[in-house]
Amino acid sequence: MPGLRVVVLTILVIAMAVPYSTAQIYSHTDTLSVVGISGFPGDTVSVSFDLLNNFYAAGFQVRITYNPNAFAPVSMNLTSRDSFFDLHGADFSQPGVVVYFATSWDPRQNAITPGSGSIIDLELAIRSSALPDSYMIKFEDADSMMYQNALSTIGGDSLIIPILEERYVVVNPRENIGDRDNMPGLFSLNQNYPNPFNSSTMISFSLEEAGNIELSIFNILGEKVTTLISGYCNAGNSSIVWNGTDDSGRLQTSGIYLYRLKTAGGEMISNKMTLMK
Repeated sequence: MPGLRVVVLTILVIAMAVPYSTAQIYSHTDTLSVVGISGFPGDTVSVSFDLLNNFYAAGFQVRITYNPNAFAPVSMNLTSRDSFFDLHGADFSQPGVVVYFATSWDPRQNAITPGSGSIIDLELAIRSSALPDSYMIKFEDADSMMYQNALSTIGGDSLIIPILEERYVVVNPRENIGDRDNMPGLFSLNQNYPNPFNSSTMISFSLEEAGNIELSIFNILGEKVTTLISGYCNAGNSSIVWNGTDDSGRLQTSGIYLYRLKTAGGEMISNKMTLMK
């Protein structure tokens, strides 16, 4: 019935834009998180937003803040997990703020199934004038009476407030732009940047030839904290961001950590970095 679909959709969209009384449920398991990434001044990077959900999500809204002196939003797009949503859009009108919503004409038939993975990709242009630093991408409601980072159920009668995990976009120094040249070079592991760091840092390395590698983090006692990469990697220069957590997502304490790169052929190199809270 077309009329019923319009009513359900209207409820979903309005529900995400007004204060709530008893409709909101604070989840202790469902999680919406920013995936950290790095780039250079002048680059355009894709910041993904991952959702871990234990229910069928019929729609969502996010309100994200960023540093407008460092970034300019280009676009925001759905992913394979929610590409079937009929109604979606982004508002970039306020500098430093992005508001995005998505929902379905028929939420009982088209919903994000329980699982995990990206639901939005935000294309951010790094301004050529951006200073090297780690910039937080935050989830922020406009005020304490609004729930603008939330998910809706297929019935449209409940609002799920997920756990919100924020991450950094790391802007690398301009003088290191040449490191992006992906021509194969010597086997090397570069000093992480920034170092010391207080939340996230980028680790870059170079491989002479493609193959399976392992890039792991260890504490000063030699205990493995997490494995960042375990598998096939192309020859040339690569990089990855460590957000200061272990394999279970627990934030690590301040101190000196070792990061080690090991190839399938037995080559191994390591370096030190400092986490400061």
